[in-house]
Amino acid sequence: MKKIATALAGAALAALALAGTATAAAPSPTEDAHIWLTVTRTTTDGVSHTGNIWIDCPGIQGAGHPHRESACTDLDYADGNFDALPGLDEASCWAGITRVVATAHGTYEGRPVHWERTYESECDLILATGKIFDF
Repeated sequence: MKKIATALAGAALAALALAGTATAAAPSPTEDAHIWLTVTRTTTDGVSHTGNIWIDCPGIQGAGHPHRESACTDLDYADGNFDALPGLDEASCWAGITRVVATAHGTYEGRPVHWERTYESECDLILATGKIFDF
């Protein structure tokens, strides 16, 4: 299926997307997945905002990553390989983001994870990686 991206214009939406940094205390690395995720979004005016969070799978319901269940399902589907994440066929995303750098470092089923990619837009990131970097 062809991937479709829908850009939502508006400074308010861009500001909401970039406003904060999500953080959580580092839980015990005894989970199937214990990965530190970071996303740096750069706006059209050159301002960068970085957010980061731990994702633990299976993890505790309601703690940590806001889309933990779907992100863990995607990680299982990809066997911990961020290049094999299923992504999404469609995405609603914010205009005004010109560069996104996403990184993942930690372990998946005891194997080390060290991954980094640069995307030209927020939509490209979402289409490629799904909800895992949506925080």
